[in-house]
Amino acid sequence: MGTPLRVLILEDQISDLELTLMHLKQAGFDPAWTCVDKKEDYLAHLKDGFDIILADFKLPQFDALHALQHLKESGLDLPFIVVSGAISEEVAVQCIKMGAADYLLKDRMIRLGPAVENALNEKKLRDEQKRSHAQVRLLSSAIEQSTEGIAVTDISGQFLFANNALAGMHGYMPEELKGKNIAILYTPQESSLIESANLRALTEGQYSDETWHTRKDQTTFSGQSHISLLRDENSNPIGLIHTLRDITERKQAEEKIKQLLIDLQQKNEELAHAYDATLEGWVRFLDLRDQETEGHTQRVTEMTTELAAQMGFAGAGLLHIRRGALLHDIGKMGIPDNVLRKPGPLNNDEWEIMRRHPVYAFQMLSPIEFLHPALDIPHHHHERWDGTGYPNQLIKEEIPMPARMFAIIDVWDALNSDRPYRKAWHPEKAIDYIKSQSGKHFDPHLVQIFLDFIASKGFLHSTNHNH
Repeated sequence: MGTPLRVLILEDQISDLELTLMHLKQAGFDPAWTCVDKKEDYLAHLKDGFDIILADFKLPQFDALHALQHLKESGLDLPFIVVSGAISEEVAVQCIKMGAADYLLKDRMIRLGPAVENALNEKKLRDEQKRSHAQVRLLSSAIEQSTEGIAVTDISGQFLFANNALAGMHGYMPEELKGKNIAILYTPQESSLIESANLRALTEGQYSDETWHTRKDQTTFSGQSHISLLRDENSNPIGLIHTLRDITERKQAEEKIKQLLIDLQQKNEELAHAYDATLEGWVRFLDLRDQETEGHTQRVTEMTTELAAQMGFAGAGLLHIRRGALLHDIGKMGIPDNVLRKPGPLNNDEWEIMRRHPVYAFQMLSPIEFLHPALDIPHHHHERWDGTGYPNQLIKEEIPMPARMFAIIDVWDALNSDRPYRKAWHPEKAIDYIKSQSGKHFDPHLVQIFLDFIASKGFLHSTNHNH
């Protein structure tokens, strides 16, 4: 049995319906389907719990654009794919703008399975985002209702936020503190030290101490203050988080509130930025497994980023190339240790296993929406210009530009690095090999660009990488 799939199909031709169902089954799905071709039937079935909608663009009474509009008005979040015999680029773009996950032509139905899988994965990610945002709202409410004092200030100590508990401890309303400096809550003796406490939090990440505080009526009390550095998604300091609690409850409450703040900060960022923070960790983990190529990822990532920038890539495009280079061997996480860490050449069976890592990379990364533009290098860096590469035997310009560029750098670094079973090649020998593979393994145009690049950067005079 295939993967269960509840699908609403908008189609008026029996032959096209049968073709759609055939390709769904070939793609590994077990469709439970309903087919409609009238507006009223479509509206009647919209809320029947379908996983996806597949719609012919033009039906007798209405078209896919109207179907998308009705779906939007219903408030439902259902993946919608347009399947048409013929559709202009302008109309296709309009469908995407209206919320379609994808569109494809009926003479290319081989794409239906991957398109459905991608649309379902994107829906899954959206659902995760909604759950994350709900958790953020819950955490925000918990902080506001907490009996512990919590405040956020800018770097200089000016209040940005104070919860009811912190303001109440000092006899203020929260709005009275906005725009004021947190030093007003400390005794004169302590306020002279708060600037240095903030500085320590900025340099060390956090600061804790027992402190004396002044209420609005000038009475004082003792508390436990903790100051934590607040960073944005790029790790730049943007503020300070202050917590204040009764000393008698410090040990019991400290870890709870600290974790609450950490969770709030993490959940309040876009998932894409959160994923970005894990990429380096994945690569470091892989380096621990594949000690033979330790340092390889960092070198090829930097060289690829520099060459891509020289070729005119910038902004998001350059960032996606850098991510792709960083993750190019991430699929090796799925390769067994006895193959990955073998201290000598691999036999045929072992090579067959090793060649699966680009597919594993695609399977691992494709469900992560913000990494989709970075998939070219992990998935295709072992394709060859002459079509003899793997995993898809792409040929010439079928191979994405970033993957063609990276393939040269990947081989260059490998040849110039020691391995347990051979010494690094002399740079001149490596250059001769790169030239010999022009038009075979590598894009001839990019080979010349690469050779000019390494000459301009003086790589011929650099030291071999030894591990």
